Amino acid sequence: MNPLAKIFVSLFGADTGGKTFHPSQTCSECGSRLRNETAASAAQAQWLCPNPDCPAQVRRWLAHWCAPEVMDIPGGDDALVAKLVAHGLARDVAELYRIKVKELAALPGMNAVAAQKIFEAISSSLKRDAWRLLSGLNIPLVGAAEAQALARSFPTVDAVFAAGAPRLMQDAGVSEAVAQSVVRWHSDGVNRKLVRRLNKAGLNFRSELLRP
Repeated sequence: MNPLAKIFVSLFGADTGGKTFHPSQTCSECGSRLRNETAASAAQAQWLCPNPDCPAQVRRWLAHWCAPEVMDIPGGDDALVAKLVAHGLARDVAELYRIKVKELAALPGMNAVAAQKIFEAISSSLKRDAWRLLSGLNIPLVGAAEAQALARSFPTVDAVFAAGAPRLMQDAGVSEAVAQSVVRWHSDGVNRKLVRRLNKAGLNFRSELLRP
């Protein structure tokens, strides 16, 4: 954000994307001003911490990634996620795939057998379909239904991000808001690097839902 935009946000509470910051409430863990991530009215606003490095945000993302309806990693519950973050083993979803069995076994309350099961569950998620990965990336407005629509129309994760908003709308039938959200998310260099890291880790980027 350029200096003038920062001044605008500090004075008026809105960023250049139209999202608004709460005038007083801050994140209890990192101190960032909470931001409304929706286009709803003030009464329906969802005030969330916008800091991607906030421990609370990292825990929420990891738990979402591990959920049965996303990457389906058995054992990846809130308790395990909290331990992984607290001990510096996972600062984002890509780091899950670098964790070693001995590191899991060293966590409080963990033994060798449980650690091996968790490690195998994480490894098994490498084979999940591309739509689950898309759903797990935490792209605003992209849940399971939107991710499946994209996976039915594009052969790979990379193809989704290369398509551009008009093609996403035309080929996958997603709304303009969803298409713009996908494009905007991937325009961030940090997010593009994350996608490359997940690819390098060996996750499946191909869709089995692709329509013939």
